[in-house]
Amino acid sequence: MEQLIVKGTEKTPEINFNKQSGKLYISGRSYSSDTFDFYKPVTDWLNQYVQDPREITILEVNVDYFHSVSVKYLTSIVKKVAQLQESGKSIQVMWLHQKDENDEDEAYDLGKSIEAEAKIKFEFIQINE
Repeated sequence: MEQLIVKGTEKTPEINFNKQSGKLYISGRSYSSDTFDFYKPVTDWLNQYVQDPREITILEVNVDYFHSVSVKYLTSIVKKVAQLQESGKSIQVMWLHQKDENDEDEAYDLGKSIEAEAKIKFEFIQINE
């Protein structure tokens, strides 16, 4: 299975999903008008990965901004990874976030919401950039 690497842009996140290491990485912003087209290969890759996953899968998410349609895809990705636990595999979700100039942390709030919906525990890591 090939590694999935998608270079990030101003409107789309960087994706680096590596079957060999079991590390799935999403970073950046996601507010493209072609959200379905962007996430289709990501979803296809993940659907194939869960058929034969590594013993340990690490999903690292470092989101800056996601519009509502993208949040649905991100939630779907997290839920798909969470299903691996049901088959006896280990998962770890690392959610990186930072406060903005107004001391708000929308990425953290988004992570808490997805964590509750996916019914798994995230490791929240505050970063300072």
